[in-house]
Amino acid sequence: MHADDPPTLTLAASAPAAGWVQRAQPWLGTLVRIGVQGLDAAAAGAAIDRGFAAVAAIHGLMSFHEPGSELSRLNREAAHGAVRVDRHTREVLELALAVAEASGGVFDPTIAPWLVGWDYLPEPADAPRPQPQATWRDIELDGDAVRFRCPLWLDFGGIAKGYAVDAALEAMALPSRVQACVDAGGDLRVSGPRPQRVVLNAPAQRPEALPLLELTDGAVASSTGLRSRRRRAARWVGPHLHGRRRRPAPVERFASVVAPRCAVADALTKVALAAGPDAASTYARFDATAHLFSRGVGWQTIGRTA
Repeated sequence: MHADDPPTLTLAASAPAAGWVQRAQPWLGTLVRIGVQGLDAAAAGAAIDRGFAAVAAIHGLMSFHEPGSELSRLNREAAHGAVRVDRHTREVLELALAVAEASGGVFDPTIAPWLVGWDYLPEPADAPRPQPQATWRDIELDGDAVRFRCPLWLDFGGIAKGYAVDAALEAMALPSRVQACVDAGGDLRVSGPRPQRVVLNAPAQRPEALPLLELTDGAVASSTGLRSRRRRAARWVGPHLHGRRRRPAPVERFASVVAPRCAVADALTKVALAAGPDAASTYARFDATAHLFSRGVGWQTIGRTA
C-alpha cells in the first residue's frame, strides 16, 4: 500500500464505541490500528502492546525493503544453498505456495523483478540477478530450510501484512467476550461476539453507493491497482500481476476477499485482481468469498456465500 493511497477498507462506526481502546503505529508500509473493547484500560493496553510486538516481529522478518530481514537473506543466499528460517517465515511461505498451487500460478510470490522494474519495489542489495523464467515451483521448502533451484526474488508483500494481522490477534490472547480489531490498511480482522460493519472503498463510486460487509470473527482484505497505476511502455501497470502470464492485473478492478484468516484473504485478493470470477474454485478451496468491482460490469460476488 502506498502512503498516499486512501484506505480500501473502513470500519463503518461513526464514533468510537464506549470502552473502546485503540492505538496506531506505522508498520508494514501502512498505519496499523489495534482496538479492544471489554477490558479495563491497563489490560487493554497490555493486549495492544502484545499485538504490536507481533506485528513488529513479522515486519522484521519479512520486509522486502529491509536488507537485514530474513526475506532479504533468502533473496541473497537461497539460490546458493539451504537457508533456515523462522517459524513465521516458513508459515507464510507455506501459505504462498499453497495459494500458488491452488490458483495454477495466478498467485506467484516470485514476481518481484517486475515490481522492481516498474518502481514499486527497490532492487534488493547484493542479491543475484533473477532468472526471468523462475516461478514458485523453483522454491524448495523442507521443514524450516528454504532453497531456490535458481536465482529469484521472493516478495511476500501483502500476504505478510495479512499474516501480521493474524499474528497480532493471536498474540493478544483475548477472552471470547472481548471485542477486538486489527486494521492494517487494506487488511482487517475482527474477533469477539458482535459483528462489525466494514465499508468497501471501491474507487470511482459515490460514497453512498459503497457496499457494507458485516464481519464476525473473520477477516477481509481489499486491493486495487487504480490508485497507484503507472504508465509503462504505452500501457497502465499496477503493483499486481497475473503470476502465470507475467502480465499486469487489470488496474481498474477492485477486489475484496472475506476469509477466516487475513493472510488467506490478502493472498486471494491478488488472485481476484488477476483472474476475477475465473478463480471461483480457488476461493472455494480456502473457504473464501470474493467481491469484485469493475467499471462496465459492476459488482460480482463469487465463492462461499455467493
